[in-house]
Amino acid sequence: MKVQEHFIVRLGGNDYLDTPNLIVCKGEPILRLTRDETDDELNVQAEIFDEKGARKAVVSGTELLEGDPRSVDIRSTENNYSIRDRSTDRVVCEIRRRAGKQKMDLDVSVLMHTPDGFLIHANPAQSNVKIPQHENPVRNEDAAIKLP
Repeated sequence: MKVQEHFIVRLGGNDYLDTPNLIVCKGEPILRLTRDETDDELNVQAEIFDEKGARKAVVSGTELLEGDPRSVDIRSTENNYSIRDRSTDRVVCEIRRRAGKQKMDLDVSVLMHTPDGFLIHANPAQSNVKIPQHENPVRNEDAAIKLP
C-alpha cells in the first residue's frame, strides 16, 4: 500500500500525523507504521501476543520475522492491510485507506494483546484505552496509545 510522505492515521478518535508509534507498551512499540523512502510503501511493524502475554509473532510489512508461519495470516492490497491470528480467527490489525479531502489517509483498527495480556480494542472512532481527544491532527507524538 503506497502512502504519501506525511500520511495521517486515524485511531481512537484522533488523527495522528508523523506519529509512527501507534501503540507503545512499557516504552516499547508493539505497533508501528512508517513509510519506506525508496518505494513509498507503508511499512507495518507489529508484535502479536496471546492473552497471557506470550509473543506469538513479529511482523514487518508482509513478512513474518518471528513465530510459526501458520500462526498468522498477513495480507496487503492497494487499499487494505491486515494481520489475522489464525488460532483465534481474529483480525488483530487492519489498516484501510480512507479517501480524504486532499489525500489518502489511513484508518486503523486493532484487537491485540499487550505483553502483559491486556486486550486493546481500538478503531478509528474509539478505544478501550483512555486517550486525550483532539479536534486537530496530533503531530509528532511519542505514541498514539501509550500503556504503562
